[in-house]
Amino acid sequence: MTSVPTTKTTEVFAFNERLVLSFWAIGMWLMTMNTTMFNVALPFVILDFQLTSSVATWIVSGYSIVFAISALTFSRLSDYVPIKRLISVGLIILGFSSLLGFFATNFTTLLIARLLQAIGASTLPCLAIVLSSKYIPITRRGNAMAIIAAAAALGFGMGPLVGGFFTEFWGWNYLFLAPFVILFILPVLRRNLPEESIQRVQFDGLGAILVGVAVISTLLVITSGIFVAIIIAIPAFILLWKHVHKTAIPFIQPELLHNRRFLTLTVFPFTSFFMNFATMFSIPILLFELFDQDPLQIGLIMFPGALLAAILTQSSGKFIDRKGPLVVMLLGLLLLSFATIFFALFASFSAYVSLSLLVFMIAGSNILMASANNEISRVLPQTLIGAGMGFSQLVQFIGGAFGVGVTGLILSLQQHGEAAQTFRNLYLLLLIWLLVAMFVFFVYRKARKE
Repeated sequence: MTSVPTTKTTEVFAFNERLVLSFWAIGMWLMTMNTTMFNVALPFVILDFQLTSSVATWIVSGYSIVFAISALTFSRLSDYVPIKRLISVGLIILGFSSLLGFFATNFTTLLIARLLQAIGASTLPCLAIVLSSKYIPITRRGNAMAIIAAAAALGFGMGPLVGGFFTEFWGWNYLFLAPFVILFILPVLRRNLPEESIQRVQFDGLGAILVGVAVISTLLVITSGIFVAIIIAIPAFILLWKHVHKTAIPFIQPELLHNRRFLTLTVFPFTSFFMNFATMFSIPILLFELFDQDPLQIGLIMFPGALLAAILTQSSGKFIDRKGPLVVMLLGLLLLSFATIFFALFASFSAYVSLSLLVFMIAGSNILMASANNEISRVLPQTLIGAGMGFSQLVQFIGGAFGVGVTGLILSLQQHGEAAQTFRNLYLLLLIWLLVAMFVFFVYRKARKE
């Protein structure tokens, strides 16, 4: 993509930043709400189509896998194709697939609609980071990323509430109407996004396929226990490594794989989604098994925590701009550790303990993600921002899949145990990963000062 001349710095930011961020945040809110609200509807989908639970979980896990691959693809394309064109394609796909899902009368159509939704929805978070990194000054970049993260936090929290309400009163088909509304923000974005030129290059389709095969087979091992997929995953990773080093314009830039600072930083987006997805997956189960809450009650309990977390996440943006991302990354890790320890000790006492602790868990997750992405945008050269942010998005959703997979594995291994102790053990085991992430943080901070 043709870069903007550095002699005209005012042109770099010549777009309505506040308006674009406001409408983009609305889209992020609806998109992330769409991501989580189907968790509540799964029992009703299983009942309607007479499915086994393992088949029905592909509505969630398949969405996550396709979302991750698509996010990397759109981020990579942003180096050559204008953001305006990419977001238009993504939101049109999202709108079409939402209509398809609304009229779905069988599981196959429903699953296809969800996978297409993932393709379209992936454009919003990945291109938001690219937009902020390329066109918003570093002095305001932290606040811009925090706005997007806060909208995402609110959407994640509202997902169970909206999903429970729509499913209980109208049916799961109506869940597809929320993302369809995102189409109405497209005209505003198209009028106000920066103008960019197109760079004609050959897209690395083989690299994209190898990434998809490697990631999907790895996630099958983690989320479904299909260990034979390792036979596919290992050769795919080896072929991908060789491919990116001999292709002129590879799907994953080899410079990223040799950038130790960047690779170290990806631990924190991974950790953010690992803890976020593990929490959003386990808390509804906890509330149902320990306190006999129905889907709507679960949503009502989780929503206030997510709302307060969104407010805390938004305020963190200015703190990033003033103090730098490393201070805020440490704060995010400390909040996650605090919430995990207290979940282990007190979550089984009352349903409302989960409400208060969700504030710290979701806020910590989103603060860590916003500050890590900000730091990544500082360490990468301009030419690698699109590819680097896409790779970071891929790592995030791999972290989310690991979070759900590890949580499900821990719970299933203790299925005959006492419920309160089961969840206590879960959060104590999740704390182990946070200690690893904390160690990596201090190693990175020390290396950065040298």
